[in-house]
Amino acid sequence: MTEEKTLTTESTAITPVEAPVRPEDKIPFKEKLAYGAMDIFGGGQGSMLSLLLMYFFTSVVGVDPGFAGTAVLVAKIWDAIIDPTFGIITDNTRTKLGRRRPYIIAGGALIIPAMLFLFAPIQGFGEVAKSVWVCIAYLVYCSVSSLSQVPFNSMSSDISPDHRERNKANLIKLLFDLGSAGLCFLLPNLLLSALKNGSIDYTTFYLTLCLGFGGLFSLPLVFGACVVKERSPYDVDHREKLNIKEYFGTIKVKSFYLHLIMYVCAYIAMDVISAVALYYCENILAGMEIFGLDMGNNSIVVIGPFMVCAALAVPLAYHNMRKRSKQFAYRFTIPGFILAVIVMVSVQPDWSPWIVIADMVLMGFFFGGSQVMPWLIFPDTVDVVELKKGDRPSGSMGAVMTFCRTITTAVASASVGWVLAGANYIEHTADQIVTQPDSVATALRIFIGVMVGVLFVTAFIASCSYKVTDKKLSRIRYFNDKARAGELDTLNLAEQVERDMLITELCGK
Repeated sequence: MTEEKTLTTESTAITPVEAPVRPEDKIPFKEKLAYGAMDIFGGGQGSMLSLLLMYFFTSVVGVDPGFAGTAVLVAKIWDAIIDPTFGIITDNTRTKLGRRRPYIIAGGALIIPAMLFLFAPIQGFGEVAKSVWVCIAYLVYCSVSSLSQVPFNSMSSDISPDHRERNKANLIKLLFDLGSAGLCFLLPNLLLSALKNGSIDYTTFYLTLCLGFGGLFSLPLVFGACVVKERSPYDVDHREKLNIKEYFGTIKVKSFYLHLIMYVCAYIAMDVISAVALYYCENILAGMEIFGLDMGNNSIVVIGPFMVCAALAVPLAYHNMRKRSKQFAYRFTIPGFILAVIVMVSVQPDWSPWIVIADMVLMGFFFGGSQVMPWLIFPDTVDVVELKKGDRPSGSMGAVMTFCRTITTAVASASVGWVLAGANYIEHTADQIVTQPDSVATALRIFIGVMVGVLFVTAFIASCSYKVTDKKLSRIRYFNDKARAGELDTLNLAEQVERDMLITELCGK
């Protein structure tokens, strides 16, 4: 063992850890901005639908919450089925635009039609017709979303083979993601409040939501896909086949399955909180007033501080990443987030509204790191998988990530509808006023507390086991370059030992 450590130290000196970025690996700042803006759709539509969709189905269109949850589950299962197909297709695509960009352009162009279908004015339809419509419309929307998002997620690894350049580009991307998520939490909420209080009619709500936000989502994707380059090398002669066993084989790589756990747990927890936010305000905060506003009917005063503080927390997460590691920056946020959720589910009607606001500030502050870091970690994990397998299946890995999140989010989102149905939630349309039974508030408290607690404890444990660092990535880059050039047989004994040790530590058996 002593000899192995000595050999590893000697080989590390061959290639400096802080070697300068190669000119061909550099990403111009304008291109980084264009790449970041492409994630306006990813962050925006995710937060908008998490906040709005279930409430829209049950309390605007008037669909039974149990069926609404099942409709979301069916569409998400379909989404999960087609994601692997899109991943394989993009990995096998060879065009002048690259492997990913043609599909991003097509998906971006179809966003507005898909949203017009999803939020169509069907309140006057019968119960069965409404139920069938929302199921099909959401299935179509999920397909359009996957068409652009599977290849876009894969691009986080493809834009540069240098991990430092990827970190910078993906940080800009995540700032756009969080900014878009904040806007698309707040503005649709204002639209919905205006619809509920009669300030606007449904036609205005519908066209503003679909054309305004659809355009905001669509244009950056189409433009960005035209200008952002794919720099990471790949074998142009290699073709993947849709072999399910091999496709999910990357999950066996230790670093990848740990990364999946961190990613899925953090985002599902946020999806759950987003999905119940409007129900939470209406059934737990109703009657609390701040600045003369009823917090039950004006959820923006609750959501606003949360989203602003989430964006402000990103620089701290980046600082922790630079000083320690990405996984430390990730788990640093978890204890505070869990504490904030405990306060959230404990709120009583006679509490000061300022406690709620302070809690949302705390939750938002600890939200940033857990959402930012998984996407900064993803390209690093692709490098590790390439070290193990000899090829760079970033499209497949991106699709596996989307698949795992889609399946688990589908169950979590459907659970919201099922919990509400079990608590005897009364579905209604936007022009009706109903009083929900106390069982709804109780069910929401239990559901949020249990789900978030279990998810984040699991994520914390996974982050402690993820061992990829910037120093190791520099050596992985060196070995991957050697493998692509067919020069692994030129490695000296120290380098062979080091490579084997990296594979064992980061990939497992």
